Amino acid sequence: MDNNLNSTTSGRIRKKVLGVPVDEVTLDSALKLLELYTQDNEKHQISLISVREILIARHDIEYNRMLKESSLVLPTARGITVAARFLKAGSLARVRPFAFLIRMLTLIERTNKTVYLLGAKKEDVEQAERNLKASFPDLRIVGRFSGFFTKEQERNILLAIRKASPSLLICGTGLRGREKWILRHKKDFNPGVYIWADNCFEIFSGKEKQPSKTLFTLGLEQLTRLKKHPLKVFRIIPYLFFLLLLLIYRVFKL
Repeated sequence: MDNNLNSTTSGRIRKKVLGVPVDEVTLDSALKLLELYTQDNEKHQISLISVREILIARHDIEYNRMLKESSLVLPTARGITVAARFLKAGSLARVRPFAFLIRMLTLIERTNKTVYLLGAKKEDVEQAERNLKASFPDLRIVGRFSGFFTKEQERNILLAIRKASPSLLICGTGLRGREKWILRHKKDFNPGVYIWADNCFEIFSGKEKQPSKTLFTLGLEQLTRLKKHPLKVFRIIPYLFFLLLLLIYRVFKL
């Protein structure tokens, strides 16, 4: 079966859900690993995945490679944790993205490490920086740049990140390829931890609200986006395909 353990690293057990790597790790263990990652002079991508990303990774070779090479692959969707139990792949701990970022920034501040912010519109990332400085007065933000930059600007941005050499690079909206942008440019970075977290800067800036803990617990966090993007209701179709795949894997013991 594809859900057998295939690697272990200091409290992390790598499992597979529908052939896609996902890590079984507690939040506390993940944060301990992150602290080690900021000290070991290696390059570490942290991937947050939902059901959508599980489906993408099944046919997108580059995305699948990104997950395999990621130091941590953390599930954010209730559907993934339910799927893991259904496939008898173990009990996965689900991560609430915004809360996890807050814990990461708390760690970076406590250990006197540095962070670089990349993504979102100029006004949003600038407001996010101001709000973060207010919430984390000792946090060392060594640079920031908005997303949606041109190909011509990209080279200078990569150079700026390399010179700043942040312990943690947080990426958000506006990057070509989304989280795959990190994979494509990892060679241009100095050692550290890199994470892409969708609309994190819009939430940090106060422009958008994070889903409530209740909705997240129920697995209904996407409802908060339906008001702004009603066409997202059609994403139920991939979810139905996801359920069909689960049944096939369970019946045929794939």
